[in-house]
Amino acid sequence: MTAEEWAQIKAVFDLAAELPAGPAREQFIATACQNNVDLLAEVSSLLAALSDAGDFIETPARGQSEALTSLAADPAFRAGTSIGPYRIVQVIGEGGMGMVYQAVRVDDLYRKLVALKVVRRGVCSGVALRRFETERGILAHLDHPNIAKLLDGGTTADGRPYFVMDFIPGTPIDAFCDHQRLSLPQRLKLFLTVCSAVQYAHRNFVVHRDIKPQNILVTAEGEVRLLDFGIAKLLDPDAESSTQTVSGIQMMTPEYASPEQLHNRPVSTASDTYSLGVLLYLLLTGHKPFVFQSRSVQEICEVIRDSEPRRPSVVVAGAGTGVPETAAARGLKPGKLARELTGDLDNILLMALRREPERRYTTVEQLAGDLERYLDGRPVTAREDTFPYRAAKFVRRHQGAVLAGSLAAFLLVAGTITTSWEAHVATRERERAERRFNDVRRVANSLLFDVHDAIRDLPGSIPARQLIVTRALELLSSLALDAGDDRALQREVAAALERVGDVQGPTQQAATSYRKALSVRESLAAEAPADADARRELLPNYGKLSDLLRTLGDAAGALHYSRKSLAVSEQLATVPGAVRQDRIRLAATCLDYGYNQGDVASCRKALAIFGELAAATPLDNRLLRVFSIAQDRTAELLAKSPAGKPEALQLRQTSLAVKTRLWKQEPANPDYGRLYAWGHLDLARLLQTAGESASAMDHYQQAVEAFEALLAQDPANVQFRHDLALGRAGLSPAPPAPSPAR
Repeated sequence: MTAEEWAQIKAVFDLAAELPAGPAREQFIATACQNNVDLLAEVSSLLAALSDAGDFIETPARGQSEALTSLAADPAFRAGTSIGPYRIVQVIGEGGMGMVYQAVRVDDLYRKLVALKVVRRGVCSGVALRRFETERGILAHLDHPNIAKLLDGGTTADGRPYFVMDFIPGTPIDAFCDHQRLSLPQRLKLFLTVCSAVQYAHRNFVVHRDIKPQNILVTAEGEVRLLDFGIAKLLDPDAESSTQTVSGIQMMTPEYASPEQLHNRPVSTASDTYSLGVLLYLLLTGHKPFVFQSRSVQEICEVIRDSEPRRPSVVVAGAGTGVPETAAARGLKPGKLARELTGDLDNILLMALRREPERRYTTVEQLAGDLERYLDGRPVTAREDTFPYRAAKFVRRHQGAVLAGSLAAFLLVAGTITTSWEAHVATRERERAERRFNDVRRVANSLLFDVHDAIRDLPGSIPARQLIVTRALELLSSLALDAGDDRALQREVAAALERVGDVQGPTQQAATSYRKALSVRESLAAEAPADADARRELLPNYGKLSDLLRTLGDAAGALHYSRKSLAVSEQLATVPGAVRQDRIRLAATCLDYGYNQGDVASCRKALAIFGELAAATPLDNRLLRVFSIAQDRTAELLAKSPAGKPEALQLRQTSLAVKTRLWKQEPANPDYGRLYAWGHLDLARLLQTAGESASAMDHYQQAVEAFEALLAQDPANVQFRHDLALGRAGLSPAPPAPSPAR
């Protein structure tokens, strides 16, 4: 069983365990497993085991309970506590493996300060503890000036291993480089020192497996020290077995871990090379190769599997947030930094970050060799060895001789100087015009998005917002007349027209603005049928226009655009190259169409797609939230007929279980709290119409308690007061009020 499969099984089990045993639970499991027989069998087996265990898991033995309580109350050793022959001075750090303390030896053998790391309880198995005694001696003999030496080790009184290392008063390498404003060559030379330390350990058959800035400190004198070398190897009980699919523990930092580490495959020296590539990418660009929305290992695995690292020169080429500061910390302007990275450094970094170990630098020596060749102006192995490339390198290495030859050639073509100068002036004027064009474009977009969004929530801001978006639209429209077939600029004009419609509110003028934006986008999509992004941009435009026309009483127009949205979303979700987000858009479009048209079949289609996606990515809370709303809307349609009420009741119960899980994960999130409260209220109303008054009153009571908790957190919230009134009305003899739009 792989780690991804286990995460999927556990997520479905957690949701199912919240439901009472019976048809509702069985229906949910069948929907979530989507005909996956193995997944269904594993979840059913876990639920059966949970039922057999009774309350055993909830009531641990007395001694065990007290130990856990003690650990939770005091997870770290206090100052003055002795561990072996060492006395703790203070806490200096905390990581996934355990706490790090500054300590001093108490038996007077020496008075040197040391760093003492105590491993968390449960990280090590018995096998790892036995191997620790054998392998600690190997690491203690790693003698390199840039590796923090492992001085000693042992186990605490409660059986946890600890490590004693040199105490290094230093700064993480990335912070040191930025604080000292080191140039690119200086950063590369400092990084080569790190490579030397890693290379030395690899020759001694030790792989680090957790290379990151926090494990590489630089002293005030500029000396590099690599920490924690080999500790992950000591603590990994599966280190000697490459046949295991799922490791017991993973000693790594996900953002810096190689793909083989993330997927629990055997590691090698190439794994450290990948982590060094991530580190070098950070030192040179100030960014990481991939963009992650969270530190979830599952999300990181998916991003690395489905995408390629961003080209470093492209990352620093724009004018986005932080780019000028990043370049300034390297003594360069953004454009100059991008040019320095373009070419050799781009290729070196991308080769170090290749997904397949056999295609990247397999040894640190290869990576360091290419960096040394780059610093010397010689060709690097990461780039194709073409004649123009080698010639350019030759010129850079032999500038004196080339300059002499160039001078002779220059004298022969002196007559062309005037013409060349005129061409230069023309080019400069053209570049100046292009800069003005781009400056106006940036101002328009800043007005449209930054300034508009900054005042959007201010009371009485509608006139100012309308003026802002109108002026931005005028600027973009004037640029579009000069730009001709600039598709990107036409997209910006469409976005501006849509923003104008947003500000105009539910009026015919807003409908006109939305139609103008749609006309531009439909033209772009028709001109380039293969441009999937152009068709994707149609969907929100169709949705806004359909909703507005429905509000204005034009049911036929609303249905027309709703059907167009459904057709486009189905095309995007079924063509080759479709991505997960296209499936989500299709499900959302089916749900909107079905709910607004009273079409239960379309709502069922949306439920099926959301269920399949939730089973594939069970840790995506945003998707689970939308899935629960889809179940609510389908239940609302089904409940309108007596025959559909049993199924509607099952959907309400399943939706409530999902909302309960979301709320328990983030109890301070008011959105999840309100969803949870309304889940009880909607279920109570349905139970009441089905004649189950006792169960209905119980859910009414839980809804009221949840609404009261929300109001206590935000007493000035008018919406929460209204919600609470509706909940209390359900407890009274009077019939409940209709559900508001949520």
